[in-house]
Amino acid sequence: MKSFHAKTCPKCHLPKLKSWQELTDEQKFLVERLPLNTKFTRAERKKHRFCERCWFEEVDKQLNV
Repeated sequence: MKSFHAKTCPKCHLPKLKSWQELTDEQKFLVERLPLNTKFTRAERKKHRFCERCWFEEVDKQLNV
């Protein structure tokens, strides 16, 4: 149950955040235009998870140190 909540979007509560690999080409196109795009390199953003409903971007602070 804990892993379920870890992947739930904190903004809209969609049950599963998607990794970069799980996104479709269209979704990747949209993600590349989100505001956080200027703060992280493309390689760093591939380590984040995304909500396909509200486009919340979960940043794993351990991976982006």
